[in-house]
Amino acid sequence: MEIGGFRNQGTTKVEPQFALVGQDERPKRVVLVIEGEIVGDNKGDADSEEHGRELMLHSLKSLATAKAVPDEIILLHDGVKLLLPESECFSCWKAILDREITVKACNESLFYLGRMPEDARIVCDDMASLLQSMLTADRIVRL
Repeated sequence: MEIGGFRNQGTTKVEPQFALVGQDERPKRVVLVIEGEIVGDNKGDADSEEHGRELMLHSLKSLATAKAVPDEIILLHDGVKLLLPESECFSCWKAILDREITVKACNESLFYLGRMPEDARIVCDDMASLLQSMLTADRIVRL
C-alpha cells in the first residue's frame, strides 16, 4: 500500500497523539452553576418544591464523596441562599470546600439579600467576573 509516496508493509494504525479529552476523562475545567434553592422548575405546588429541595440537598451531599466533582461552583440569584445557615444545605458546604472545590457567590445577589456567607473560603465575586468564569469553562453543568 502506498500512502503519500511511502511504502507501508502492513496495516496502518493511526493514533492521535493528544486530545482535549480522552474517552474516560472529563473536560479540563467544569463549572457547576446553581441559580435557585431547588432542582428543577417549581410547578407551583408544595410537593414539587419539597422534591426539588430534596434533590438539591442530595446533589450537594454527594459532592462530599463523589469521584468526579466540578472545579468550581457558582451560586447566582436565589442559589446564594443555599450558603446561609437557615438553609438545609448549609452543612454540605464544609465538606465541599474541604475538597478544594472553588465556591463563588454572586455579590449582587448577596447584597440584594443583605447577607454574606459565613465561611471565608467562599469567594464573593461580581456578576461580570462570574460570567467570565463561565465563558472560559470547558463545560458548564446547571442545577
